Amino acid sequence: MFCRICGTKDTQFQISGKYGCEHCVTVFPVPKQPRRLWIPTSLLKEIEEIFTHSQSKIKFLSYRTRITRNLAHSLFPFYEPKETEVKQLLAENGYWENWEEESNSLTVSKEGVSPVYHLYLGSEDHVRLEILHILDLNYGQLQNTNKSLPTRVSKENRSLLRLFYRRKLWAYRKGIGFLSSCPTNLGKGRRDSLLLGIKEGVDPRFFSLFEKLSEFGIEIAPSTDHRRESLGNFRGLVVKISWKNAFAVQKRQFYKILGLRGSL
Repeated sequence: MFCRICGTKDTQFQISGKYGCEHCVTVFPVPKQPRRLWIPTSLLKEIEEIFTHSQSKIKFLSYRTRITRNLAHSLFPFYEPKETEVKQLLAENGYWENWEEESNSLTVSKEGVSPVYHLYLGSEDHVRLEILHILDLNYGQLQNTNKSLPTRVSKENRSLLRLFYRRKLWAYRKGIGFLSSCPTNLGKGRRDSLLLGIKEGVDPRFFSLFEKLSEFGIEIAPSTDHRRESLGNFRGLVVKISWKNAFAVQKRQFYKILGLRGSL
């Protein structure tokens, strides 16, 4: 079994776990969509209690939205990075107008403005948009300042987001959604993540309760890449809570107990 368009063989797919082009989804297995389950109110209340009782022990460091896209009718980056083509597309829409061939990343936001919008080319997909909010607040501080956190998206960034949702430009299949090289990213091509700093003395139920959220698409794990970012002076354990393509209602439930409005 192999893809007749890009030539990816079944053995290659089993080893890499990556699609070679948008036609691979008709050849190799597509992950089943999770059931639409509501997070039990009792579980949400327990988690909220942990944040309330341990608010001085839990610090909100940052939260991020990542959106990945591949050019329509093209091989994926493993075969063709298409960096020049992506830069030209972005330049035509007002981004990367004076791009340099050796550069594969671009900060779209103005310096010192939060959140930070950043574009990355290559890697697993042709282009990745990351939106990063630096918080550096404990739970109590977050509740007191949430009303003042920026919620409006600038005209320039709204235009960029609309570009990432123009189906004709990107690999897309009806019934599945946007197509990525990684099968688990199919659909929205989106992952949201929150970095928490955990200090000694946190409620012992913290990790056991968060593990119960895995069946709703919310995962928790120690962070391995957070040192690349500026996270203040925090030096304790850093964990990442993340969710891929989660249903909107689940995200709203979870954001509500955290005191966050959402990532976009």
